[in-house]
Amino acid sequence: MPRFSERIGVVKRSKALQVDSMSDELRNSLWNLFLQLYDDREDRYWSRVAPYIARYFRKVPADELPYQDYDLRQWVKDYFFDLAWYTAYDLTEFLVRSHTEITTISYGYGDHSQSHRVNSERFMNAVNWILEQELSGFRFIQGVLAPITDSAEVAEIEGAADAAREAGLDGARVHIRTAIELIGKKPTPDYRNAIKEAISAVESVSKQISGSDSASLDPALKKLATKVGIHGALKEGFSRLYGFTSDEDGIRHAIMDQPSVGFAEAKYMIVSCSAFVHYLIQKAEEAGLLKQK
Repeated sequence: MPRFSERIGVVKRSKALQVDSMSDELRNSLWNLFLQLYDDREDRYWSRVAPYIARYFRKVPADELPYQDYDLRQWVKDYFFDLAWYTAYDLTEFLVRSHTEITTISYGYGDHSQSHRVNSERFMNAVNWILEQELSGFRFIQGVLAPITDSAEVAEIEGAADAAREAGLDGARVHIRTAIELIGKKPTPDYRNAIKEAISAVESVSKQISGSDSASLDPALKKLATKVGIHGALKEGFSRLYGFTSDEDGIRHAIMDQPSVGFAEAKYMIVSCSAFVHYLIQKAEEAGLLKQK
């Protein structure tokens, strides 16, 4: 929510998304979140956080770390504030993914263990809230930081990945996640391969529905049409919109013939292919064409 001074127009709030930088305010806010999580008065975690970063992210000798909690915290802080903007995002993503493993303490008897009072999902949601407040151009989607900020688009991608997982279609889920990773690759996104992965998610579901090795969408749509009924114009529209073919090389899309592919094309294909995957799964489940896990 804008501050009072911004609402009355005395202070102008920046309207530009941070897509190739990280402001001091954003970096400070992320650090304050880390501090809140790992400097808990009851359970301080720096003796676990710092060595984990040293071994698996920074990859420096862990035996050269300081010993005291304060010094370990300062070691992490100095490192985080000295990172390039994209590597600071990398570390943030790394901590969110590793949070449970870092903070779960196992005891030497039975299966007893103690986890952090804040789980990884709440950690990720807290980071997303900060990213939104500080006008970052990135959000966590399926555990990956991606340059997609519209809530409806995020929800569609999340919904497709979740539906694929629940239907046992891990191939489609992995393709969607990989597309997100590629469009959010820092500092140089891989838009062309992000599009390929998004299309491959549709291809994967199409094969599952049609029961054929053919990568073409048409057999899947025809099989669905006989089971649940898809209007002919709608079916034709799907095929025309995505420009699918059924040659030996699999699904193609006309957009891949363009000499340059940018963020707009990649984002469009990831969101629309995710929506299409979600649609196909829902229709296939309605028709009993997918085996449940």
